[in-house]
Amino acid sequence: MAYASVVSLAQTLEELRTRIPGLFSDPTMKSLAGSLEYFKGFLDDSSKRSYHQEKVKVSVGKFRDALNEVESTIELKICEFHQKGSLSGYEKASEDLVGSLLPVVQKIELIRKELVLSLEPCTSHGHDIEPAEDHLETRESMLGSPSRSSFTTNMEHDVVGLGDDLEKILEKLLRSSSERQVVAITGMGGIGKTTLAKKAYDHPRVRSRFDIHAWVTVSRDYGMRRLLLSLVRCIPGMTDKFLEKTEDQLAELLYRKLKNRRYLIVIDDIWSTEVWDNVTRCFPDDDNGSRIILTSRLNDVAAYANPDSPLHEMEVLSLDDSWKLLSIKVFGANDLCPSELEDIGKQIAEKCGGLPLAILVVAGHLSKIARRRESWIIVAKTVSSVVANDPDKCLGVLGMSYNYLPNHLKPCFLSMGAFPEDFEIKARMLIQVWVAEGFLKAGRLKSLEKVAEECLEDLISRNLIMIRKRRFNGEIRSCGLHDLLRDLSLREARKDKFLHVTSTRYVSSFLAQRTEVRGFSFLSDISLNDSSELSPHVARSMFLWGKQLISAPLHRQISLLASFKLIRVLAVFSHLFPSFPVEIMQLIHLRYLWIRSNGNLPASVSRLYNLQTLVFQQPELHYMYKTLILPQEIWNMTQLRRLRLLSGNYLSKPKRSAKTDGVLGLRALEELSHLCFASCTEEVFSCLPNIRKLSILDAASDDAFECLQNLAHLEKLETLKG
Repeated sequence: MAYASVVSLAQTLEELRTRIPGLFSDPTMKSLAGSLEYFKGFLDDSSKRSYHQEKVKVSVGKFRDALNEVESTIELKICEFHQKGSLSGYEKASEDLVGSLLPVVQKIELIRKELVLSLEPCTSHGHDIEPAEDHLETRESMLGSPSRSSFTTNMEHDVVGLGDDLEKILEKLLRSSSERQVVAITGMGGIGKTTLAKKAYDHPRVRSRFDIHAWVTVSRDYGMRRLLLSLVRCIPGMTDKFLEKTEDQLAELLYRKLKNRRYLIVIDDIWSTEVWDNVTRCFPDDDNGSRIILTSRLNDVAAYANPDSPLHEMEVLSLDDSWKLLSIKVFGANDLCPSELEDIGKQIAEKCGGLPLAILVVAGHLSKIARRRESWIIVAKTVSSVVANDPDKCLGVLGMSYNYLPNHLKPCFLSMGAFPEDFEIKARMLIQVWVAEGFLKAGRLKSLEKVAEECLEDLISRNLIMIRKRRFNGEIRSCGLHDLLRDLSLREARKDKFLHVTSTRYVSSFLAQRTEVRGFSFLSDISLNDSSELSPHVARSMFLWGKQLISAPLHRQISLLASFKLIRVLAVFSHLFPSFPVEIMQLIHLRYLWIRSNGNLPASVSRLYNLQTLVFQQPELHYMYKTLILPQEIWNMTQLRRLRLLSGNYLSKPKRSAKTDGVLGLRALEELSHLCFASCTEEVFSCLPNIRKLSILDAASDDAFECLQNLAHLEKLETLKG
C-alpha cells in the first residue's frame, strides 16, 4: 500500500526532525524529502486517473518497498540509539543515521527517474490513462437499458426476497404527489440495486403512468456527452441527427423534450455528486409527478441527490430467500431440490452471506458439477474459493468499490481483514488501531482520532463496512465486514504486502518468507517461543487470536516478540500470560498494546514511551476482587491516551521529577477505567487534565462522596461510570 508507506514515513521523518535538530540540512535527507514529496504528488494525481501501464505499476511497487526500507532503517536505528542511550548525541547520531540511509536513498533516486520515464508515454499519448469520457458502449446501453453484463442482468429474471422492497419503491413512484421526486436505492455491490430498479421500471403500472421512460448507467468513469446521448435516444421519435450536437446542445435538447411531460428517469450506478449536478439541470420540474430513480453504493451521493427523503437501503437476503434463489438457479423454478442435497444446499446458501451476486456465482458452479452430496460438500467447504475463481463476476464487481476508494481510505479497509470472519469489531478499538498504525494524516484542525472516525463513517456510507450495533446516542458501537468483502480485503492486502492472515502454526518459516509484509494476523494457536531465531522483522502490526500459545522447551526458547522491533500494534486477545512478558519492553515503537496476564504491570512499562493505548486484563485479580497497584513510573508515559484495565486499580499521586523540577503527569490521558475511589484525590486528578472518560470502582460506597467531590478538577470530563 503505497499511500500508507508515504504517510507513515512522513510522520516518522517529522518525529525525527524534532529528535535530531539540523538533520535535514544534510543533502541525503534533502533528497529523501524531495523524493517523498514527488511520490506523494504522483499518488494524489493517480487517485484522479488510472495508469494501466505495467511499467508504472512496477515502479510504484519499487517506490513503496524502498520507502518502507527507509522507515525501517530509521526505526531500527532509533532502537539502537535507545539501547545505547546515545540519541542525545545529536551530531554522532545524525552521521550514523545518514550513513545507513545513503544506499537506499540513492536507490530511491533511481526509482524516481524510472517512474518519470515510465510516465512519459502516458502523458504524451494518453493511451495508458483511463479516459475521462468513454465511448458509446452498445446499442442496448444507448437505448436506455442497463449496460451490465449478461450475467448480472440474469438476476432480473428471478426476483427473490425483493417483494417488500419493490412495493416500497412502487409506492414512491406512484404516489399522488405532483412534485418531482428522487427515489434513491443504496447498498453494497451485488446486492440487487439494479435488479430492483429494473423491476420497478418495467412494472406495468409504472409504464402506464409515465409518458417518457429513460435509463442510463453511469459507472465510475462517466462521460457527460455519452450520458446525455443515452438519455436522448430513449425519447420516442428521435432521429440520429443529434449525434453531432455538442454537450450543451444535447443538454438543452433533453430539457426541451422532457418539458411538460411526466417522465421516469433511472440513473443507475452513480458514483459522484458531480454527475448529479451536471445532469439534474436537464430534468425540468413541472409539478406533474415526474420521478427519478437513482442507484448508488455511496450513501452520501444518494443523500445529496435526495436530501428530503430517506434512502431505500437494501439489506442482504435472509437464509430462506438465499436458499430459494440458489435452488431456482440450480434446479429451475418448477423443479425441487433432491432431499439428500437440501441440508448441504442451505449451508452453501448461508455461506454466501445473503449477497445475491455471490449466490448466482455459486449456483452457476453447482449447475456444472454432479448433483451428488459428496460434490456439494466440497463446495460448502470452499464457497470463498468458488467466488474468487470467478473474479469478473463477483469479486470484480465488489472490487470496483475498493479500486475507486480515495487513497486515504484504502489502508483502513485493508486493515479490517486482520479480524476473524464474522467478528464484531468494536468501533473505538478499530479507530485506535488505525491511529496507531500510522497511515492516517491529521487535518489542520482535526486530531488523528477525528480523522479515523470520519474514515469509518465514510466506509460505512460507501457500504463497505456494516454497522452491527449503535450506542444510545447514535454513535457506532461495533461494525463488521461481509464475508466476501473480507475476502476482497485479504486478496488486495496480500497483493500490496500490507497484511497477511494465516492459520499456520509454523511461525518462523512463515515470517521468514514474508520479510516485507507490514502486518500479520494469526488465527490459530502459535508458538511465541519458536525454536529458530528470527532476524528483526519490519512488521508494524500483529494480531494473535489463538487461545493457546505453544511453547518450545525452555532451553530452546527464543522469544518471537523480540524480533518485531518495529511493531506498533500488538494485540494478544486470547492467551493468558502467567506474568507480563519482559520482551515487550524492548518494543519501544509500540503504540497500541492489548494483553492478558495474571502478573502485575511492571515499572519497566514506562520504557514504552510511544504507547498510546494500553488494554491490560488481569482475570485473576478481577475474579478475586483484588486491586492492581499501578507502578509510579506510569506517570512518565507522556503519550498514553487510554488506559483500560479489567480489574480495579490504584493510582498513587505522582512524585516530583528531578529532571523538570515538577510533576510530569499523564497529560495526554483521555480515558481511564476502574479507578479505585481511593485514588480520586485532588493530587491525582490535577495531573490528569485531559481525562474525558472515567470509570470508578465502588463509586457508590458510603465513604466515596468526599473523594468524588474532587471530580471538579477534571474540567474536560464527559463520561463518568460507577
